[in-house]
Amino acid sequence: MATLSSKQVKELSKQFFRIVTSIGQFREDKWEDLTKGQHQKLSHLQRSVYSYSDDLLTLASVLKLGEVDSELTEMNQVADEVNEALQKAEKVEKVINIAAKVVMLGGAVVSQSPLAIVASLAELTQEISPLA
Repeated sequence: MATLSSKQVKELSKQFFRIVTSIGQFREDKWEDLTKGQHQKLSHLQRSVYSYSDDLLTLASVLKLGEVDSELTEMNQVADEVNEALQKAEKVEKVINIAAKVVMLGGAVVSQSPLAIVASLAELTQEISPLA
């Protein structure tokens, strides 16, 4: 199998989630007709498909990080923009907000959580965009 892009894996995650919804709808529609064993089996399978959907979403984030030429380069660029924004900031609340977002990014990097890194970078970029 060829390597999938983060976008393709994210779409696959979405499709798995749609399947989870369809299994749930089937169970609801046939509730009275299903035996206890069938309910349990479908419930277990539904949770498993959901788990894979979640795992695929995480994988998409990891792949997205890998598709960037160098995540470090992006973080260095953001760091430069943060420094520029801090030099331009005039209100203490803005500096506090920027610093808090940098702390969140630091925690995400240290925890090696791809989802948290992507989210933290987005939040930090949004926080500094009016100033950078």
